[in-house]
Amino acid sequence: MSLAHLPMHYTQAEILISLIPRPRLPKVPIYILTKEIPEVAGGVTTVALGKCNSFINLTKQPVSLLTLSPEHALTAEIVHDELVLDGRLDSRVQFGNAWADLLKMSEDEIANLPEMVSGPIQVETARFDGEPEALVLDDEGRQSRTDRFRADGSIGISDWRAPNTLEPGPKRLITLFSRDGTIARQWTSATQMYGDWLKALTKHSPMSILISERLASSDLLVNWSSDNVTFIQSVHSNHFNNADMERYQYPPPRAKFYQTLDSRDLVTTLTTQQSNDLRLANLTAAGNVATLPNWLPHSPLRRPTPRRRGDGIIVSRMSEDKRLDHSIRAIQGVTETLAPQATLDLFGDGGCMESLVELTEELDVSQRVKFHGYLTNGGKKFRDYSFTLLSSRSEGQGLVLLEAMAAGCVPIAYNVKYGPGEIINHGVNGFLVEPGDVSGLSHQIEQFMKMPEYQVRSLRSAAIRRSRDFMPEKIERLWTRELQRAIERKSNRETSVRGTARLRSLKSPENEFELTIRLSKALSDVSWKWCKICWLQPGTKIYGRLPAKFSHKNGKLLVRATIPLERLLPAIDRPERRIDFYLDVGGDSVQMMRLRIKADSQTIDQRDVDLEFYSTQHGNLSAKLFERNALQLDEY
Repeated sequence: MSLAHLPMHYTQAEILISLIPRPRLPKVPIYILTKEIPEVAGGVTTVALGKCNSFINLTKQPVSLLTLSPEHALTAEIVHDELVLDGRLDSRVQFGNAWADLLKMSEDEIANLPEMVSGPIQVETARFDGEPEALVLDDEGRQSRTDRFRADGSIGISDWRAPNTLEPGPKRLITLFSRDGTIARQWTSATQMYGDWLKALTKHSPMSILISERLASSDLLVNWSSDNVTFIQSVHSNHFNNADMERYQYPPPRAKFYQTLDSRDLVTTLTTQQSNDLRLANLTAAGNVATLPNWLPHSPLRRPTPRRRGDGIIVSRMSEDKRLDHSIRAIQGVTETLAPQATLDLFGDGGCMESLVELTEELDVSQRVKFHGYLTNGGKKFRDYSFTLLSSRSEGQGLVLLEAMAAGCVPIAYNVKYGPGEIINHGVNGFLVEPGDVSGLSHQIEQFMKMPEYQVRSLRSAAIRRSRDFMPEKIERLWTRELQRAIERKSNRETSVRGTARLRSLKSPENEFELTIRLSKALSDVSWKWCKICWLQPGTKIYGRLPAKFSHKNGKLLVRATIPLERLLPAIDRPERRIDFYLDVGGDSVQMMRLRIKADSQTIDQRDVDLEFYSTQHGNLSAKLFERNALQLDEY
């Protein structure tokens, strides 16, 4: 690009960046996976669309946006066309949906799907009456089956769900039919179907990249992997539920996929603090974590523009986790003599809208707080406003903060995990307030309103400068580097080995458990770099993990681990459910292995223990809490 072709509003730094050739992504197909595209898009959806648009300009390979939701089964093409029409998705980006793609598969493609494990289970289906979808209700009026038809009227997919019953047998049955009406494939879970669909999409390429964006879609693919797919897991939000954080000192992670992060080829976080916390919580141990922030969807202003000092704005989904009631109360708490012009305009939609409107009436601030509904490109509105408030419980990074700062709109934010503290320099380019401190928000608005105009101009200029650190060109280079490294790690990985981990001893000094585990010969010959002891409680989200240590004795490779009793206390809620123990081992060039720990009753010291350790019928180490210990919950 020559200087003559650059817009006049470019800064010197932007000119220099523009003259550097854009990076090139690895020469493989790229798939961005999300659960659905909601009508009111939140931050994660915006980021997913932004990645597609950016990546399509960095590669000559196909870039596809994939969704899993059955809501798109009959509307995939419409969703794609609307996204393109709205300017939110580049027309060159392909769009796929698991259900829609299976319906459209040719007979040859259906024949190439993985074989069924057992013979077909016969199912009833509705007759085609001209409608592409038929809903079948059970005797109690609940939806029990959904039948979807192809354009030619042939039955395509039947999705059956069992009623709430304890009877044995599958709880779900998804049936794919050939065009002659015969059963072609069946799955007893959506997870199985999604895995086969992904393999069908990627099987023609020696290597592909799959980037999973949402918690919901990632949870459905916890154990999915493929030799020719480099699987990237994006982490957008906090690791723990807020309620769990308050109740337990060591809560389980809030989503199932956190249990297998070390098995992913790359895990991306939005902030350095996120990466560090994953390691501190023992959710990761492998060197596969990289911090790759969101990038700005719009170019920053060159310099601040005039705007009325008291005009505040929030662009947000109207949900409980955003705590928008705190921002409304903060406006109500501003002393009118100090900031009589302070107002707040909210752009967004969601389930809390009605209660928030009622709150403004209750607090008598309807004249100062206005709701404007959802706006497709809400980020551009920041240029018209003076300050923005962020009162969320948590953030992944706070893309909305970057958009505001790029527009010279001063952020006043709770210093929550994650993002605000790594973006805002308090008093320089915005303001940080202790999380949950509504009066602190009010006070900071008042202080902002009283500042001399030259200081406010300085704040706005500094905010714009800070936003330039997140220009697409800079973040794209980080992505290009990390994706290439992930593919190299995948390609250079040694063939996985088979072996066992066997308990040699389990002792129980006061309030802790000491385990010594021996690895079999095949595993002893591998160059492992790290090991962790971990436990899972089937049927719940209880999961824990702690460091362990390798040691050598008489030519044998041993692992020693200590588990404090308090780390197992979250399982007290379900004393009737067992706790299963595993050993995780990994290395630079070796895929993480999660090994069930083999055990027999002779190796378990049962004296004075608070858990009943035992060997299962398959010879594995498990434990169950004594019923009397369930009474100890209130003590922790």
